[in-house]
Amino acid sequence: MRIGMLMRDMEYRDALTEMISHSDRDILIEIAGRSGADGKSVILTDIMPDEIDDDVLRRIAPRTLFLSSIPPERGTSLNSDDHTDTNTLPLNVIFKYSSVSTILAELTLVYQRWTGDSCILSTVSVTIAVMGESDLHSSSICRMLARQIIYRRGGSVLILPLGFINDYAERNNTQAEREEARGWFRRLIYMIDEGRDFPAESFVTNDSYGISYLKLPEGLNPVAELDSRYLDRLVTSMGMRFDTMILDIGTCYRQENIGLACRADRIIFIGSGRRIRDIREMIDSLPAERTKSIRFSMGTDETLALDDYVLELFRKDSDEGNTHRK
Repeated sequence: MRIGMLMRDMEYRDALTEMISHSDRDILIEIAGRSGADGKSVILTDIMPDEIDDDVLRRIAPRTLFLSSIPPERGTSLNSDDHTDTNTLPLNVIFKYSSVSTILAELTLVYQRWTGDSCILSTVSVTIAVMGESDLHSSSICRMLARQIIYRRGGSVLILPLGFINDYAERNNTQAEREEARGWFRRLIYMIDEGRDFPAESFVTNDSYGISYLKLPEGLNPVAELDSRYLDRLVTSMGMRFDTMILDIGTCYRQENIGLACRADRIIFIGSGRRIRDIREMIDSLPAERTKSIRFSMGTDETLALDDYVLELFRKDSDEGNTHRK
């Protein structure tokens, strides 16, 4: 992703550029002129829309993220098609002093909407989608994968359930506890929707292996109820806060989840061949070069296969300098 910086605050620009450079991802930063960056870059600026010529604003608004010194009451989106009046022109605004991860998450969303090429889920984390032909062992496979990643690579790992039933919840034995868990998720979506910064640890729990899970109620999974816009925001925002993110899709092959899988860095399909012989025959949009099938046999073979895969995955990423996204 290419970012054009158009800043008045030079000290802030230099500090932000330095912090983004430490994200260790394939991000190119250029210093933009008053009329904006070249046509291949998203623009990040602290110049407000009312200071920009109307014709220029109409041209650059879809690919520009405005940094406001005042926290916006509500983030705007690109959903409106009305580009005739600058008073109603859809704009992307974020608080200037949000965390770097929050700014990068919003820039990624702006890039996706502007280009229509939603090939990037996160500019920071490695995202692995896990799919299968049965939900019975999906959560245990994802936990197994997460443990191997922590053991072999280290860093923080989040498992995000995308199926209709949440298999990762803490036991919510009372109605009050279940409502509290739903409340945590509603607050998280609110913070993301408003473009506000938030500490990830406030919305996750960790097990004894160091694996992180969202605070979600047991039973029906509210994540599976999100439309593509909110789901993309959730995945992108959480991906900015963890080194590795595992998307547990299981057999929940709704279009929103298939879209996420296609954009993930890697896809793992777990199956015995009884119900689905080849996942790419069923979903031909999955990129073959990023899809790995592991045969499920209810033994130790999956553990060994996942361990070999993790070694191969992160050795390859290290050899490529962590620039595996094209």
